[in-house]
Amino acid sequence: MNRKTQIGDPPIRILRDDLERLETLLDSMHRSYARISLFLQEELLRADIVDKQPRSPFVGLGSHVAFVDEQGAPHAGTLFMPEDGCTSLPDGISILTPVGCALLGLSQGQSIGYETVDGRKKRITVTGVRPPDP
Repeated sequence: MNRKTQIGDPPIRILRDDLERLETLLDSMHRSYARISLFLQEELLRADIVDKQPRSPFVGLGSHVAFVDEQGAPHAGTLFMPEDGCTSLPDGISILTPVGCALLGLSQGQSIGYETVDGRKKRITVTGVRPPDP
């Protein structure tokens, strides 16, 4: 068991196809993303890898996710990879952000803590997940 699981982070799942894309991304990341790269690597290491979305979906690449922060403020967006060209989406959440990494693999009702780029501690809870359209 790794350190993150020991401190109480929820179990997560990642689609095998998403894992391959994320590993390729990690291999090509610039040093300026070192912190987010480490966070993403830790998440991939602790994830259970699955071949398809179950009936109760979890957040994967292309998923639309609704969540609340520790103050109860609602947020929603679609998790995307940089090469997906979704930076212009009004609701896009890049996997290269701390909140994007934190959301990866979570299911409805699960909560996780993460650290923002400026060092603040945040906690979010997933309130809904819609997998990507086929």
